[in-house]
Amino acid sequence: MPSFRHDRAESTLLRELTRIVAGEVRDPDVAAVRVSRVVLSPDKRSARVFVAPWDPATPAEADPRPVEALERATPFIRKALAQSLRMRHVPELRFALDLGERHARRMDELLDRIRKRIRKGLAAVLAATALQFASPAYALGLERLELSSAIMGSEFRIACYASTKSAAAGAVTAAFDEARRVDAFLSNYKQDSELSRINREAARGPVKISPEMADLLDRCLRYARETEGAFDITVGALVSAWGFYKGDGVMPWPWTLWRARRNSGYRHLELNRHERTVRFRRSSLLLDPGGIGKGYAVDRAVAALRARGIEAALVSSGGSSVFALGAPPDGGGWSLDLRGPRSDGRPVATVTLRDEALSASGSYESFFEKGGKRYGHIIDPRSGRPAAGVAAVSVIAPLAIDTEAWSTALLVNGEAWARAHPIPGGRVFLCAEGRDCGWLPTD
Repeated sequence: MPSFRHDRAESTLLRELTRIVAGEVRDPDVAAVRVSRVVLSPDKRSARVFVAPWDPATPAEADPRPVEALERATPFIRKALAQSLRMRHVPELRFALDLGERHARRMDELLDRIRKRIRKGLAAVLAATALQFASPAYALGLERLELSSAIMGSEFRIACYASTKSAAAGAVTAAFDEARRVDAFLSNYKQDSELSRINREAARGPVKISPEMADLLDRCLRYARETEGAFDITVGALVSAWGFYKGDGVMPWPWTLWRARRNSGYRHLELNRHERTVRFRRSSLLLDPGGIGKGYAVDRAVAALRARGIEAALVSSGGSSVFALGAPPDGGGWSLDLRGPRSDGRPVATVTLRDEALSASGSYESFFEKGGKRYGHIIDPRSGRPAAGVAAVSVIAPLAIDTEAWSTALLVNGEAWARAHPIPGGRVFLCAEGRDCGWLPTD
C-alpha cells in the first residue's frame, strides 16, 4: 500500500506539473489540456502523468498532439521540476491521455441520449406526476461533473450536480478560484501571502490585517482556548524544529527544541480586533495554518458553489477535509469511508453525510522513526513533542474549519479528554493506539 509520504510526493508533483504545464510550456498544442493526475512509481524513479482537456465538453476522441508536445518538452519540464522542488533526482516522466475522464464523458454522453429518449417517451406521464414525484424529475434533469485541481499542495476535488454541464463547470471553476484565493492569502509557503507578511513583520510591531484575517485569527484563538492549547496556530517554530515544514521529519537538537518551544504559544499572539492589527510578543513566533487551512478553503469553495445555485456537491481537499453539500439525486447523502491505522488500507467505518463536513487526522499519515520509536507530524504545542496515544481521529461537524481544528486537538489531547469534552453538534470517531476504533458518546 502506498505510504502517506508517497501520496504527498504525488500531490507535490501534481501541483508543480500543473503549474509548469499551464504557465511555462509555450507549445500551443499543450494549452488545451491540464494535468489531471500523477502516478508515481514505488521507487519514485518514474511517474505517469495523465492529462485531460480543460473543457469538459471536448469530444472524447483522443488527440495525440498534446501528449506528443509534452513528450518533446519533457527535458524542459524535468529541469523546471528540479529547480522548483530542489530535486537531485527528478523522476522520468511519461505523459498519457486520462482515459478515465474520457470514458466518464462517453458515459455521460450515453446517459444524455438515454435521458432524451426517456423524456420523449414519458413526457405526458412526467407532466401528470411532476407535483407528486418531484425527486425523480429533479434527478432526471441534473448533470454530474467531477474535476480536480492542485491547490494547497494537494488534490482539490469537486463533484457536483447542476442543471447543465456548463452551469456545473462555471460553479466548479468559481469554487477552485476561491480555494486558490484562500491559498494565496493564507499560505506560509508563498512569500507574498498576507500570513507570510505577518510572520515577517509582526514581531517588530503591530501589523494591519484584513477583516478576513482578523476573523480567522480570532477563531483560531478561540479554538486554542477551548482545546486548552492543543490546537495552536503559533506552532510554526515547532513544526520547523521537527523537520515537518518542507520535510519528512528529523529529531531536533535539545537547544533547537527549547528555542522553538519558547517561540510558540497562542498567548504570545496579540490580536486587536478594534484596530484590526496583530503583534507577536516573541521575536521568532511563526503562524502555521496547517491545522485549519484546508478546512477553511473547503468552506469557502462550498460558499462559492452555493452562490452559483449548486445544491448538491462533494468538496474534498487532499481527502482529509471534506464537505458534503446536499445529497446526490439518487441517495439521501454522500457515503464516505473512514480510514484508520490499518496496514491493509481497508476502511474502519462508513458514514453518510448531508450538509456536513468531515476531517481526519492521524499520526500514521506522516512520520519518521528513530531508535525504534515513531514520531508523527502532529505536535503537542504545550510539550513541544509529537502527540502520542491516539492513532486517528475523524470529526463530523457543520463546518470544515471546525472539523479540521478539532480533529487535530482531539488527537493531541487524547481519548479521555475527548470523551469528557464532546463537540457541540459534532460526532467523533476515534482510534486509540493498540485498541479498536469507535464512535465517542455525544452527550
